[in-house]
Amino acid sequence: MKQKIFLFLFIAIIANKLAGQEVEQIQPTIMVMPFTKGGQNALELFENDFKWQSIIARVNNAFQERGFRPKDLQETINQVKRTKAINSLKNANFNVEEAIYAEARTDIIVKAFINIHSEDGGTTNSVQISLKAIETSSRMSLYDLPVASSPPFKTTDYGYLVDRVLTEENRIEKFIDGLNEAFGQIIELGKAITIEISVTEDSKIKLDDEIGDNADFVSELITEWVKNNAYKNQYRIKQDSENVLSFDEVRIPLRTETGNNYTINDFSRSISRAIAKICRGTGIKVKRTKPSISEGTIRIILP
Repeated sequence: MKQKIFLFLFIAIIANKLAGQEVEQIQPTIMVMPFTKGGQNALELFENDFKWQSIIARVNNAFQERGFRPKDLQETINQVKRTKAINSLKNANFNVEEAIYAEARTDIIVKAFINIHSEDGGTTNSVQISLKAIETSSRMSLYDLPVASSPPFKTTDYGYLVDRVLTEENRIEKFIDGLNEAFGQIIELGKAITIEISVTEDSKIKLDDEIGDNADFVSELITEWVKNNAYKNQYRIKQDSENVLSFDEVRIPLRTETGNNYTINDFSRSISRAIAKICRGTGIKVKRTKPSISEGTIRIILP
């Protein structure tokens, strides 16, 4: 009897401890952006057309109701305008989408394809919508919600139409489940980026220059650095020649050890510094060249 009581108390204590434990989960930060397939500027439509604003607002609400806190697209656009000293996105002389990505600094961009179909002079409407989750640093597609349409209704409440599309057949739940699963793999394996290191006619340093008593090539020392600094040593060489050293996949962490966001820009800064130090090992005094970063790719020209 005493043994049974002791066993019961032991189980109760363990259960109480487990109940008090908090499992640390990383919630991805997201922002919803509209896009079209017909060449129209979706961001301009969003800013100037209430229909589009109400649709994006309803998509945001669908995520909010399921535990996410999407970043506000309009506020991000406003901040880009202030930074770039412009009043309108129309005819901007820079890549607007890239500027918004950089300003938002979210883990994931959810692109919402939108198509509005109207009949009877605009009194009967339906909405087509699909969602695509993209990891911001690498531009890797994480999960897609196929195009789905609402039935035509005699209404101009476009938020209601979008809600019908997202909630029928549990579409939004399936999308979020797929997004979370893909994001979990990123937490485990790291974000995938690509790196291109090249030589031009103006480069003082060549990839096949030798350094040190071991006669290591510059390309070998760069590869060794990538191997040691890629997340969990996950990297893959695409090309290693006299003029080009490229990696079609290098994994970088999602967060730093202190929990801060770790981005492709952070890795770019580290690798460009490392390459400058390697190049100076040839005995030639060179300056660090500024990397170019675009759509998940770091491009560096040897000094």
